Amino acid sequence: MSFLGSQSLTTYSLVSGVALHLFALRHGEWDQSAPTIVAWYLVITALGAGTNLIQILVGTASISRLLGWHLLGLFGSIVIYRAFFHRLRKFPGPFVAGVTAFYASYLSAKKFHKFEEVGKLHRQYGDYVRLGPRELSVADPQAVPFIYGPTAKTTKGPFYDGTQPYVSLHTDRDKKQHARRRRTWDHAFSTKALLDYEPRVSKYSAQLLSVVSQQAGRAMNVARWFNYYSFDIMGDLTFGKSFEMLVTGNDSYMLSTLHGDMQSLGPFLHVMWIIPFFKRVPGLNRSYVAFWKWLYEQVDIRSKNEPERPDIFTWILKDFRSRDQTEKDKLFLHGDAELAVVAGSDTTAATLTNLFYELANSPEFTARLQSEIDTLIEPTYREMAQLTLLNAAIDETLRLHPALPSGMQRVTPPQGVRVGDVYIPGDCLVQIPLYTLFRDERCFHQPHAFIPERWSTRPELIKDGSAYIPFGSGPFGCAGKQLALMEIRRITVDLLSRYDIALSKEQTHEAFYEGQQDVFTLVHGRGLQLVFTERIKA
Repeated sequence: MSFLGSQSLTTYSLVSGVALHLFALRHGEWDQSAPTIVAWYLVITALGAGTNLIQILVGTASISRLLGWHLLGLFGSIVIYRAFFHRLRKFPGPFVAGVTAFYASYLSAKKFHKFEEVGKLHRQYGDYVRLGPRELSVADPQAVPFIYGPTAKTTKGPFYDGTQPYVSLHTDRDKKQHARRRRTWDHAFSTKALLDYEPRVSKYSAQLLSVVSQQAGRAMNVARWFNYYSFDIMGDLTFGKSFEMLVTGNDSYMLSTLHGDMQSLGPFLHVMWIIPFFKRVPGLNRSYVAFWKWLYEQVDIRSKNEPERPDIFTWILKDFRSRDQTEKDKLFLHGDAELAVVAGSDTTAATLTNLFYELANSPEFTARLQSEIDTLIEPTYREMAQLTLLNAAIDETLRLHPALPSGMQRVTPPQGVRVGDVYIPGDCLVQIPLYTLFRDERCFHQPHAFIPERWSTRPELIKDGSAYIPFGSGPFGCAGKQLALMEIRRITVDLLSRYDIALSKEQTHEAFYEGQQDVFTLVHGRGLQLVFTERIKA
């Protein structure tokens, strides 16, 4: 005889699912707890199936059937709430986007061209598009200071918990803690520090020049070699040694692992509850465990071998050693080690690839840029920073091809955010798609054209310069901006002073754009085939 009727317990199971959503999961952030929640479900199910408890309670009812009713209540409540009662329900967008974050994942996986897919949605629905259950994509130029500005009340979103338990400067969501750590990074990228790094940047530029000289006159995948250039520099400035990719011509463990993981995990960055499974579940976490083991080894070696001249890690280690060196401090240290290499490499390489693509398609402008470069007697960091045409070309490249095309995730404060007549409720995820914003006619005349002069002699082509934030803005802006610009200017000056450039016969514009992949940062899956021809100077 059962203690409870089968019908009663079915009802209780259904109601328990609804209650779990309404009174628990609907509040707060549960992404990092997903494996634990699944584990508890499995344990309870196994215990119920393996004992007489289920027979005592419900007689012939099966644990699987009750679990099914519970999950029906849970997911039914989630869908109904998100579709008809959620605070973002009045914002336009695809219906399915409002009930599941997997819609945004679908957009991300679709040729890895999320930036284009989101742009299409904005053309269809307007400046404010509901991209997920609690996420808005905002393409309103007026919203920039309210979401990313120095006085913005927003904070970083759950996306930044993806590297937990390791917390870098970039992924630190605590504003006060971030501000303290940012001071260390600002020392690492001061003008004095950059002058110390300059000889090392020049060294790797010379190595890349040597590679180009060997392949001059033939098609060359510059995207690959720009990756080697930027990663070798950051390996030197972080771990005290290069990855030697410019010498060997082969991907390092760091580069191959990073790009492999970015392509695998990129589509899931909107469903962050999946990421912890790739870190905790045996088998799935093989790459994750191996990478962090390798990183720990690099940090240990670097910590025991101080370089002759200071590097980025000198400052990070100095801060670490001044503290209690708790387990939390160690997690910060290793998180920052990963950040130094990754953030300083991928975005720089992508920008260089995009810059040389645009220059190869603009021979008249490139000839004028080469003439400007030829005026340099000795191209130093300070002198190159004053090159008007070069800086304009970099700015225009970053406008057309932002390194973070889909923008940065933020959470609105409890009181919400008001942008003009639009009120964005509190505790919602917001993102400004930089690719869409930077090509908005409200901000720039001829927004899809490569016109570097808009940043120099034709400022009238800029309607709203405040919307242009390729390196971010406010307290979370890119700490390594000046080093990235140093690397870009150095190799660009060295190459264009010696070579003319052109697209190879096999390189099409369609293939270049199709090869761009939005995996948070912009990467070039198919590369860029250029031909370098030695210049004949008058």
